[in-house]
This record gives sequence, structure tokens and C-alpha cells, in this order.
Amino acid sequence: MAHETPRLSLIVGAILLALAGCQPIQQAATTAQSTVQAQTTPTLSTTDATFINTAGALGLAEVELGELARTKASSPAIQRFATQMVTDHTPANQQLAALARSKQMTPPSSMDTAHQQVYQQLQNTRGRAFDTLYMDGQVQDHQQVVQVFQTEAQNGTDPEVRAFAQQNLPKMQQHLAMAQRLAPKR
Repeated sequence: MAHETPRLSLIVGAILLALAGCQPIQQAATTAQSTVQAQTTPTLSTTDATFINTAGALGLAEVELGELARTKASSPAIQRFATQMVTDHTPANQQLAALARSKQMTPPSSMDTAHQQVYQQLQNTRGRAFDTLYMDGQVQDHQQVVQVFQTEAQNGTDPEVRAFAQQNLPKMQQHLAMAQRLAPKR
């Protein structure tokens, strides 16, 4: 058992480092895709299109990872958190997808590659290791989500997209605080 904690920390650290390494590449791809979509949808700026793509993919990841954590987490508190993520992100995802379509934009239909890799890793993880990996990822993801929503709420140019970000930002901040409380202390 004493050897398990350093090994677990090493595994979680390696996975988070890999995820962090994928984020700049994923963000560049999302920005490039959003630039093209903004050019073909004259009512949306690149900032608004990037928000829709990024928030959409992150929201889908929250639901899929939450579904997995509801069944695999060993901690009842983490299971409740996961259920809350599914409950809160599902309608927000639907609302964002409808908003994207109203702007003649195709909303994301799946989580990004980095989160697909995390999902696969979580599928092969159990017990405390699962809880640690899931919650560390939730803190990191919700830090990104809050930043994305804050940027759109402050700098978005489309009134409806900006209003969506402003309306949902407090819930995303609440999720971040919940994740930080549940994440393992080191």
C-alpha cells in the first residue's frame, strides 16, 4: 500500500502532463476550424466561433466522463459530483448546440482527442486511482472552462453567444469550486 501512492502520483502526473501537452495542439486546431467557420458565417467572429467549438467539445467531455465516473468512482461524493456534471452539462450542451445551429454553424458532436485519450485511460483505471485521475482532470478542465466562458462573457461580439456565456459562467465557476474541494490534496 505504501508503494501505491508514489506510483499513483507518477501515473496521474504522466497522464496530466500528456493532456496538457495536447491542449495547445487541440486549441490551435479549434481556432483554425473556428476561423473558417467565422468566415463562412458572417454573423460570428472568430472569438464567438472558437467559444462555441471549445465550450461544445468540453461540455460533451464533461457528460461522457461524468457518465463513466458515475459507475466507476469509488467515492460516493465523486459519484454525486459526476452525476451533477451530467445533469448540468447536458442541457447546457443542448442549448449551445441549438445556438450554434441558429448561427448556421455545426456544433461539435464529440469530445476532443485529448479527452478521448483521458476517457480511455479512465476506462482502464480503478478505485482510488480512478478517483484521483478523474478529479484532477475535472479541476484542470473546469479551470479551462471558466477561462473560456469568462473570455466570451467579456469579449464576445455576438449578443446571443455572449449571453449564453454570461448565463452559464456562474454554474461553471461552481463546478470548479466543487472539483477543487473533492480533488485529492497533495
